[in-house]
Amino acid sequence: MTKHRPSPSKTVGSEQQFERLLAAMGAAELNPFLRITLVDDLGWIEREYARRVVQLSKQPDRKLVRRHRAALAKLLSLSKKVGPDFLAELEEAGWSQQNPDADLGTLHAAITEHMTEHGYKRHDLIAELTTLGLNIDYWLKTTGEAYKKRAVRKLVVEPVLKLITQHEIATSRKQRPRTEIFDALFNWLGVERKFRPSSANINAIARELEGGGASKSNAKRRTKN
Repeated sequence: MTKHRPSPSKTVGSEQQFERLLAAMGAAELNPFLRITLVDDLGWIEREYARRVVQLSKQPDRKLVRRHRAALAKLLSLSKKVGPDFLAELEEAGWSQQNPDADLGTLHAAITEHMTEHGYKRHDLIAELTTLGLNIDYWLKTTGEAYKKRAVRKLVVEPVLKLITQHEIATSRKQRPRTEIFDALFNWLGVERKFRPSSANINAIARELEGGGASKSNAKRRTKN
């Protein structure tokens, strides 16, 4: 089987974008050891984001999931109309089908013995369908565009902001704009435009992280005192 490999032009393009990112971060000003550490950390971020992108790409089409949800709602409605007693009778019919020669009393005894021995409970189809419907609703709610934007924040923006702080990379509007760093970062990772946070959002996230760090530091001081 032939393995899929990125084209040479795509590989070169990615390398060039990575070099632009390093230049935007001022990696040339770091000592060799810190530069290697920065490159390794960025590589880890790339792999984690790529893994999540692959996971999302394997998910079914949302329109198909909504059709499945609608069909499930109809099945649930019909199940409620026929009633739980009839659904339980259908389960017994399954046992009877597997034991066609057993009389009703023997069949009930076999079912009771099996349930007791294996800690088995009768299927509550209505409850199961209701739970499945709620799970689908939650999936639809948490895997949309808002979820993908959150993934970019948690897997890309926040880790890189922490790297900037960790490596003491000074940013400013004139000399090393944070906007240029993240534009180069998003281009290198291939983040779609509609999922990229704005410059204002990135600055707000940076302030949140700085505030969280200050709060933890103050909490430690209070604990020691």
